[in-house]
Amino acid sequence: MKGLCRLYDIETELRESHIIPKFAIEHMKRTGSRFLRSFSNPNKRMQDGMKEYLLSAKAEQDFSKREKWFAEKIFYPYLKEDQKQLSYDNNLFYFSISLLWRVLIGQLNHPSLQGEPYLDRLKEVSEDWKLYLRGEGKIPKYNKVYIYLTGRVLDHDIESDEVDYYLTRTLDATIVANNPPTFVSVYAKFNRFIFWATVYGGNTKGLSTLKINPTGGVINFPQNCKDEYMNSFFRNRIIQMGTLPRVSEKQKKIIEDDFERNKSTFLKSDAADSMRNDLILEKRRKNI
Repeated sequence: MKGLCRLYDIETELRESHIIPKFAIEHMKRTGSRFLRSFSNPNKRMQDGMKEYLLSAKAEQDFSKREKWFAEKIFYPYLKEDQKQLSYDNNLFYFSISLLWRVLIGQLNHPSLQGEPYLDRLKEVSEDWKLYLRGEGKIPKYNKVYIYLTGRVLDHDIESDEVDYYLTRTLDATIVANNPPTFVSVYAKFNRFIFWATVYGGNTKGLSTLKINPTGGVINFPQNCKDEYMNSFFRNRIIQMGTLPRVSEKQKKIIEDDFERNKSTFLKSDAADSMRNDLILEKRRKNI
């Protein structure tokens, strides 16, 4: 379809762009989630991730080059689960900004943000990041960007039986803000990879090992997220999962039929491992 490329501000034929990278979606499907379900609408099955007509062919090419780098240098090496550290260059910062920028421009017109005192700040961030992604600035003004890589959850005190599944399997993207707003960030996660950029307030103490250096650096493992704002968000988001509409009986039957057809494969998958771990953790939490 014809439209305005949101990156280069040119009228052109637009591509249907993935918000969450396609390689991450494909990996989720290969490792147990054959049909994806959105965070807020569990009755809607998707064979692909969130997509919007946002970018021109040139912009898609710019982003896909960095996605390929991330998949080869960070995503698959980390998922081997034997990494002590991962080195990166400026491609990690560019990839992270490109992901969070797509999330941000998709959220700017959301009804829940209209009238919020930080909306103008978010619009400023979107322009700042756009110029950087176009190559018109070396480092954006809003450069507090973080990456947090998760693994199997060993213990928790959250009233939920989906902690491991959220942290290692769920796709999510949103604007994070407390009330009154003393902290605002743009957030995205897929599989075991969590990204956010603090754009207002917050406290950088304890986050030095998670901050992405725009020019390159090293990610050492294990990581430890000590940010009070994001840890509060993670807890609330996981609990919120339990309050979302449950899967309908019709969709439950579809899931059960699909499971029966692919039982042996699913039981060996990462998704099944996550579910089993959540069951163990919930029994331990309740002292069963």
